[in-house]
Amino acid sequence: MASTGNLVDIVEFGRNAEAASESTDCTSCELRASEERYRNLIQYLPTALWQVDSRSAGEIFDQLRAKGVRDIAAYLDQHRDLIRHAGSVVCVTDVNRDAVSLFRADKAADLTKPIRYLFAAAPGLAKRVMVAHFEGRRNFIEETRILAFDGTMIDVLFTVTYPRPPEQLDTTFITIQDISERLNAEQQLRKLQADFTHAARIATLGELATSIAHEINQPLAAIVMNGETSLRWLARTDQNIEKVTELTSRIVSNARRASEIIQRMRGMAAKQEPEKRLIDLNEIVEETLLFIRHDVDTKLITLSTTFRPGLPRVMGDRIQLQQVIINLLVNSIQAITLSGQPTRRIDIETAIDEDGSAVFSVFDNGPGIAEADLAHIFDSFFSTKDAGIGIGLAICQSIIAAHGGSISGSNRPNCGAHFRFTLPAPTVVGTDPGIADFIHQTDQSK
Repeated sequence: MASTGNLVDIVEFGRNAEAASESTDCTSCELRASEERYRNLIQYLPTALWQVDSRSAGEIFDQLRAKGVRDIAAYLDQHRDLIRHAGSVVCVTDVNRDAVSLFRADKAADLTKPIRYLFAAAPGLAKRVMVAHFEGRRNFIEETRILAFDGTMIDVLFTVTYPRPPEQLDTTFITIQDISERLNAEQQLRKLQADFTHAARIATLGELATSIAHEINQPLAAIVMNGETSLRWLARTDQNIEKVTELTSRIVSNARRASEIIQRMRGMAAKQEPEKRLIDLNEIVEETLLFIRHDVDTKLITLSTTFRPGLPRVMGDRIQLQQVIINLLVNSIQAITLSGQPTRRIDIETAIDEDGSAVFSVFDNGPGIAEADLAHIFDSFFSTKDAGIGIGLAICQSIIAAHGGSISGSNRPNCGAHFRFTLPAPTVVGTDPGIADFIHQTDQSK
């Protein structure tokens, strides 16, 4: 008490000291229990996990920013030793049991060391991880490969999660997932799709055998006719060298034409890996009409073509795109023929979409597509034909999707069907629009 009689303070000695001690012990127990739960969670996660102390990398980045470095990728290209240095000073502090198993290690201690061993199979990965960290990204994800301690190369999905203040800046998480089985399955699926595509192509060529024979027969007949005429001119007493030369030139020209037709047939029949290159869709369509021209003529179908000039070149496989166009045209021919239409017509158009993609369209005046079938026409093994097996349009869809495009089918307002696919024009990465236009114009002039 103060002299004024007012209470100044209360001091207690010995009271609740035991309770305070118990409270501290409880808090310590809770912390230890929390730590134990955390470690168990890490250990039993169903993916390989690394805990990394990347504070030293953060300090390096702070120094670089202070020096005015903004383009870290360019800086690292000029200072490759910095990447090696970071791999030596950034250390793994903890791993789980799946990480030990993935790297074929004996114990966790084999992995708790400088991080550089993670990048042994893909040195460029270290730079990309550093760039993502410097740029302040939350995550970095990439499919890559790692080299296990027994020398095994493993395809993996490599993921980094970086901390942000106020989180603990010494805790960067790396997860690595073995995707070898998935990639093998995808490879097998691609092979299976390629086999289906090839089988469908052979079946289509079989359906067009009459048309193909007619196309080859035309130049062969011309060769025979010009050869016989040339022999008659040579048998005359007043030989006309100019006339014989002209006839011989026709023979050579028709022989080349027949050879080109046979080469195209062989290309369609060959089983080979897709080969994508810059191609002109208009040229592809014109070449494809060779396969169906005779069927169109014999079935009294009027065929019109409208080719958009200046169509952007697309990146694609010539044979596969021809297969798609042939399939769509054969479907139209069959639909028109079965419908019994007195006037038969197919219209082919190429155009440029709103986003600059090249577009191919085929219109027919057949019966169209039943409303109930519209949602299923691209499904595997779905067919409206009695003898159809339902893989033609499904394969068309997979080919166009592999080219980065889209395909659709719809009914025309009056009658008939409209099938359409788009193919994106390749963009020139890192090039301004003016230069990209110049490159496109240069391609068009070739």
